[in-house]
Amino acid sequence: MRIGFIGAGRVGNTLGKYLTEHGKDVSGYYSRNPEHAKEAARFTDTMYFSNVSDLIKESDAVFLTVSDNAIKLCFDEIKALPCISEKIVCHTSGATSSRVFDDTPFQVYGYSVHPIYAVSDKYTAYKSFSNAFITIEGNEKYLSDLVTFFKNTGLETGTISTDSKVKYHASAVFASNLVCGIYGTAVRLMTECGFDEETAARSLKGLFLDNATGLAEKGPINQLTGPIDRNDTQTVINHIASLSKEDADVYKLLSLETLKIAKEKNKESDYSEMENILKNGG
Repeated sequence: MRIGFIGAGRVGNTLGKYLTEHGKDVSGYYSRNPEHAKEAARFTDTMYFSNVSDLIKESDAVFLTVSDNAIKLCFDEIKALPCISEKIVCHTSGATSSRVFDDTPFQVYGYSVHPIYAVSDKYTAYKSFSNAFITIEGNEKYLSDLVTFFKNTGLETGTISTDSKVKYHASAVFASNLVCGIYGTAVRLMTECGFDEETAARSLKGLFLDNATGLAEKGPINQLTGPIDRNDTQTVINHIASLSKEDADVYKLLSLETLKIAKEKNKESDYSEMENILKNGG
């Protein structure tokens, strides 16, 4: 399977570099910004295409590594090209399903191929991309071939139904983007206690990293500690009282989710008072 990329941003660069490093055939890159495509081609030691039709002709599968909002616009520009007929067409969005490829005058086989991975830098992320989990959904014809293709590069790979795509992406956001919001709140609260921002972040670093490692290795039930786990209602009451209404509301919502884990871990404990505090303020 020869892969061509339309779009030369962080995901396109990272995926192309990872695939070439693992012996897969990448034809090259096309982009509306020729310099971006040339740069990606140099980085991955593949070809730059000035014409999108040439890239499609040279590829068995075309990956649209563009922003979510641009996927349909990009596909609309290529779907009427005869060379697209019988090709595999993929995007790498977590939130958009393969249905975006349904409306076409030619037979194409559409897929979403999403890496559960935060690609933060287009020149270095490929080095740890082996930590990514690839989730694929789309047309049945080549679904197992794509799974095998990515598994053969050492990536853990799975499939989901098209109807599950949006909830699947929400799950990934909880584990990644929303954690940034929670950690940012923790740093801000620490600065309100008198630390400068750099010291606040440094003070929380070890706690955060060790907790993240424990969660990944042991799971939330075995990693859970703290006042919810201990059923320490007075501490939780004090926490809520110390926070602004906005922060207290976030604290209570997240604590209710944590309470579900505590109940599973400590089945003999009575958490009714804790639940009342978090739902009704005591």
